[in-house]
Amino acid sequence: MSYNLWGRLRYVLSPQFDIYEQVAKVVSGGVADVGSGTGLGTHLLARNADYVVGYEIDDGARSFAERTFSNGKVNFSLADVTKMPVGVKYNFVTMIDVIEHIKDDYIALESVKKMLFTSGKFIVSTPNRLSRYRKSEYHVREYAPPEFGGLLRSVFDTVDLMDFEMKPLESVYTNPILAVCQ
Repeated sequence: MSYNLWGRLRYVLSPQFDIYEQVAKVVSGGVADVGSGTGLGTHLLARNADYVVGYEIDDGARSFAERTFSNGKVNFSLADVTKMPVGVKYNFVTMIDVIEHIKDDYIALESVKKMLFTSGKFIVSTPNRLSRYRKSEYHVREYAPPEFGGLLRSVFDTVDLMDFEMKPLESVYTNPILAVCQ
């Protein structure tokens, strides 16, 4: 994929930026950002984290992120979430608007769980299928809140569905859906 200026600008102006702003307030310790894209969100997560590793399957996006946002606290790695390195553990793993692009969503979630310390948390977001906003031809699937919660509960013991401000989800039409899992 090529990442032109317009594509990056659309990303900055998207709800993903707002989600990363909220998630950055709660993460700490070591953080993995799965599907880090061009790295802006990963960079935001470093505010309160000890370090952040952005994992991205697209080498063009990872390369851009590495040139633009790598520093002492932020690094980027080429990786497929369904085949993550074994033995690397994090306090938090984030996956912001990525899961809807992954064919093997259950395998990806199992892989993420292995990346977490026992007390670690997984924060994930996705567009709401019931909402009329943010539909994309690039999504493998989209989820409604009950489906999303069910998928996450098939892997994690605790799942809290929220809105992008990290407040409890009050409507099945809220978009996007965010979840904190443990």
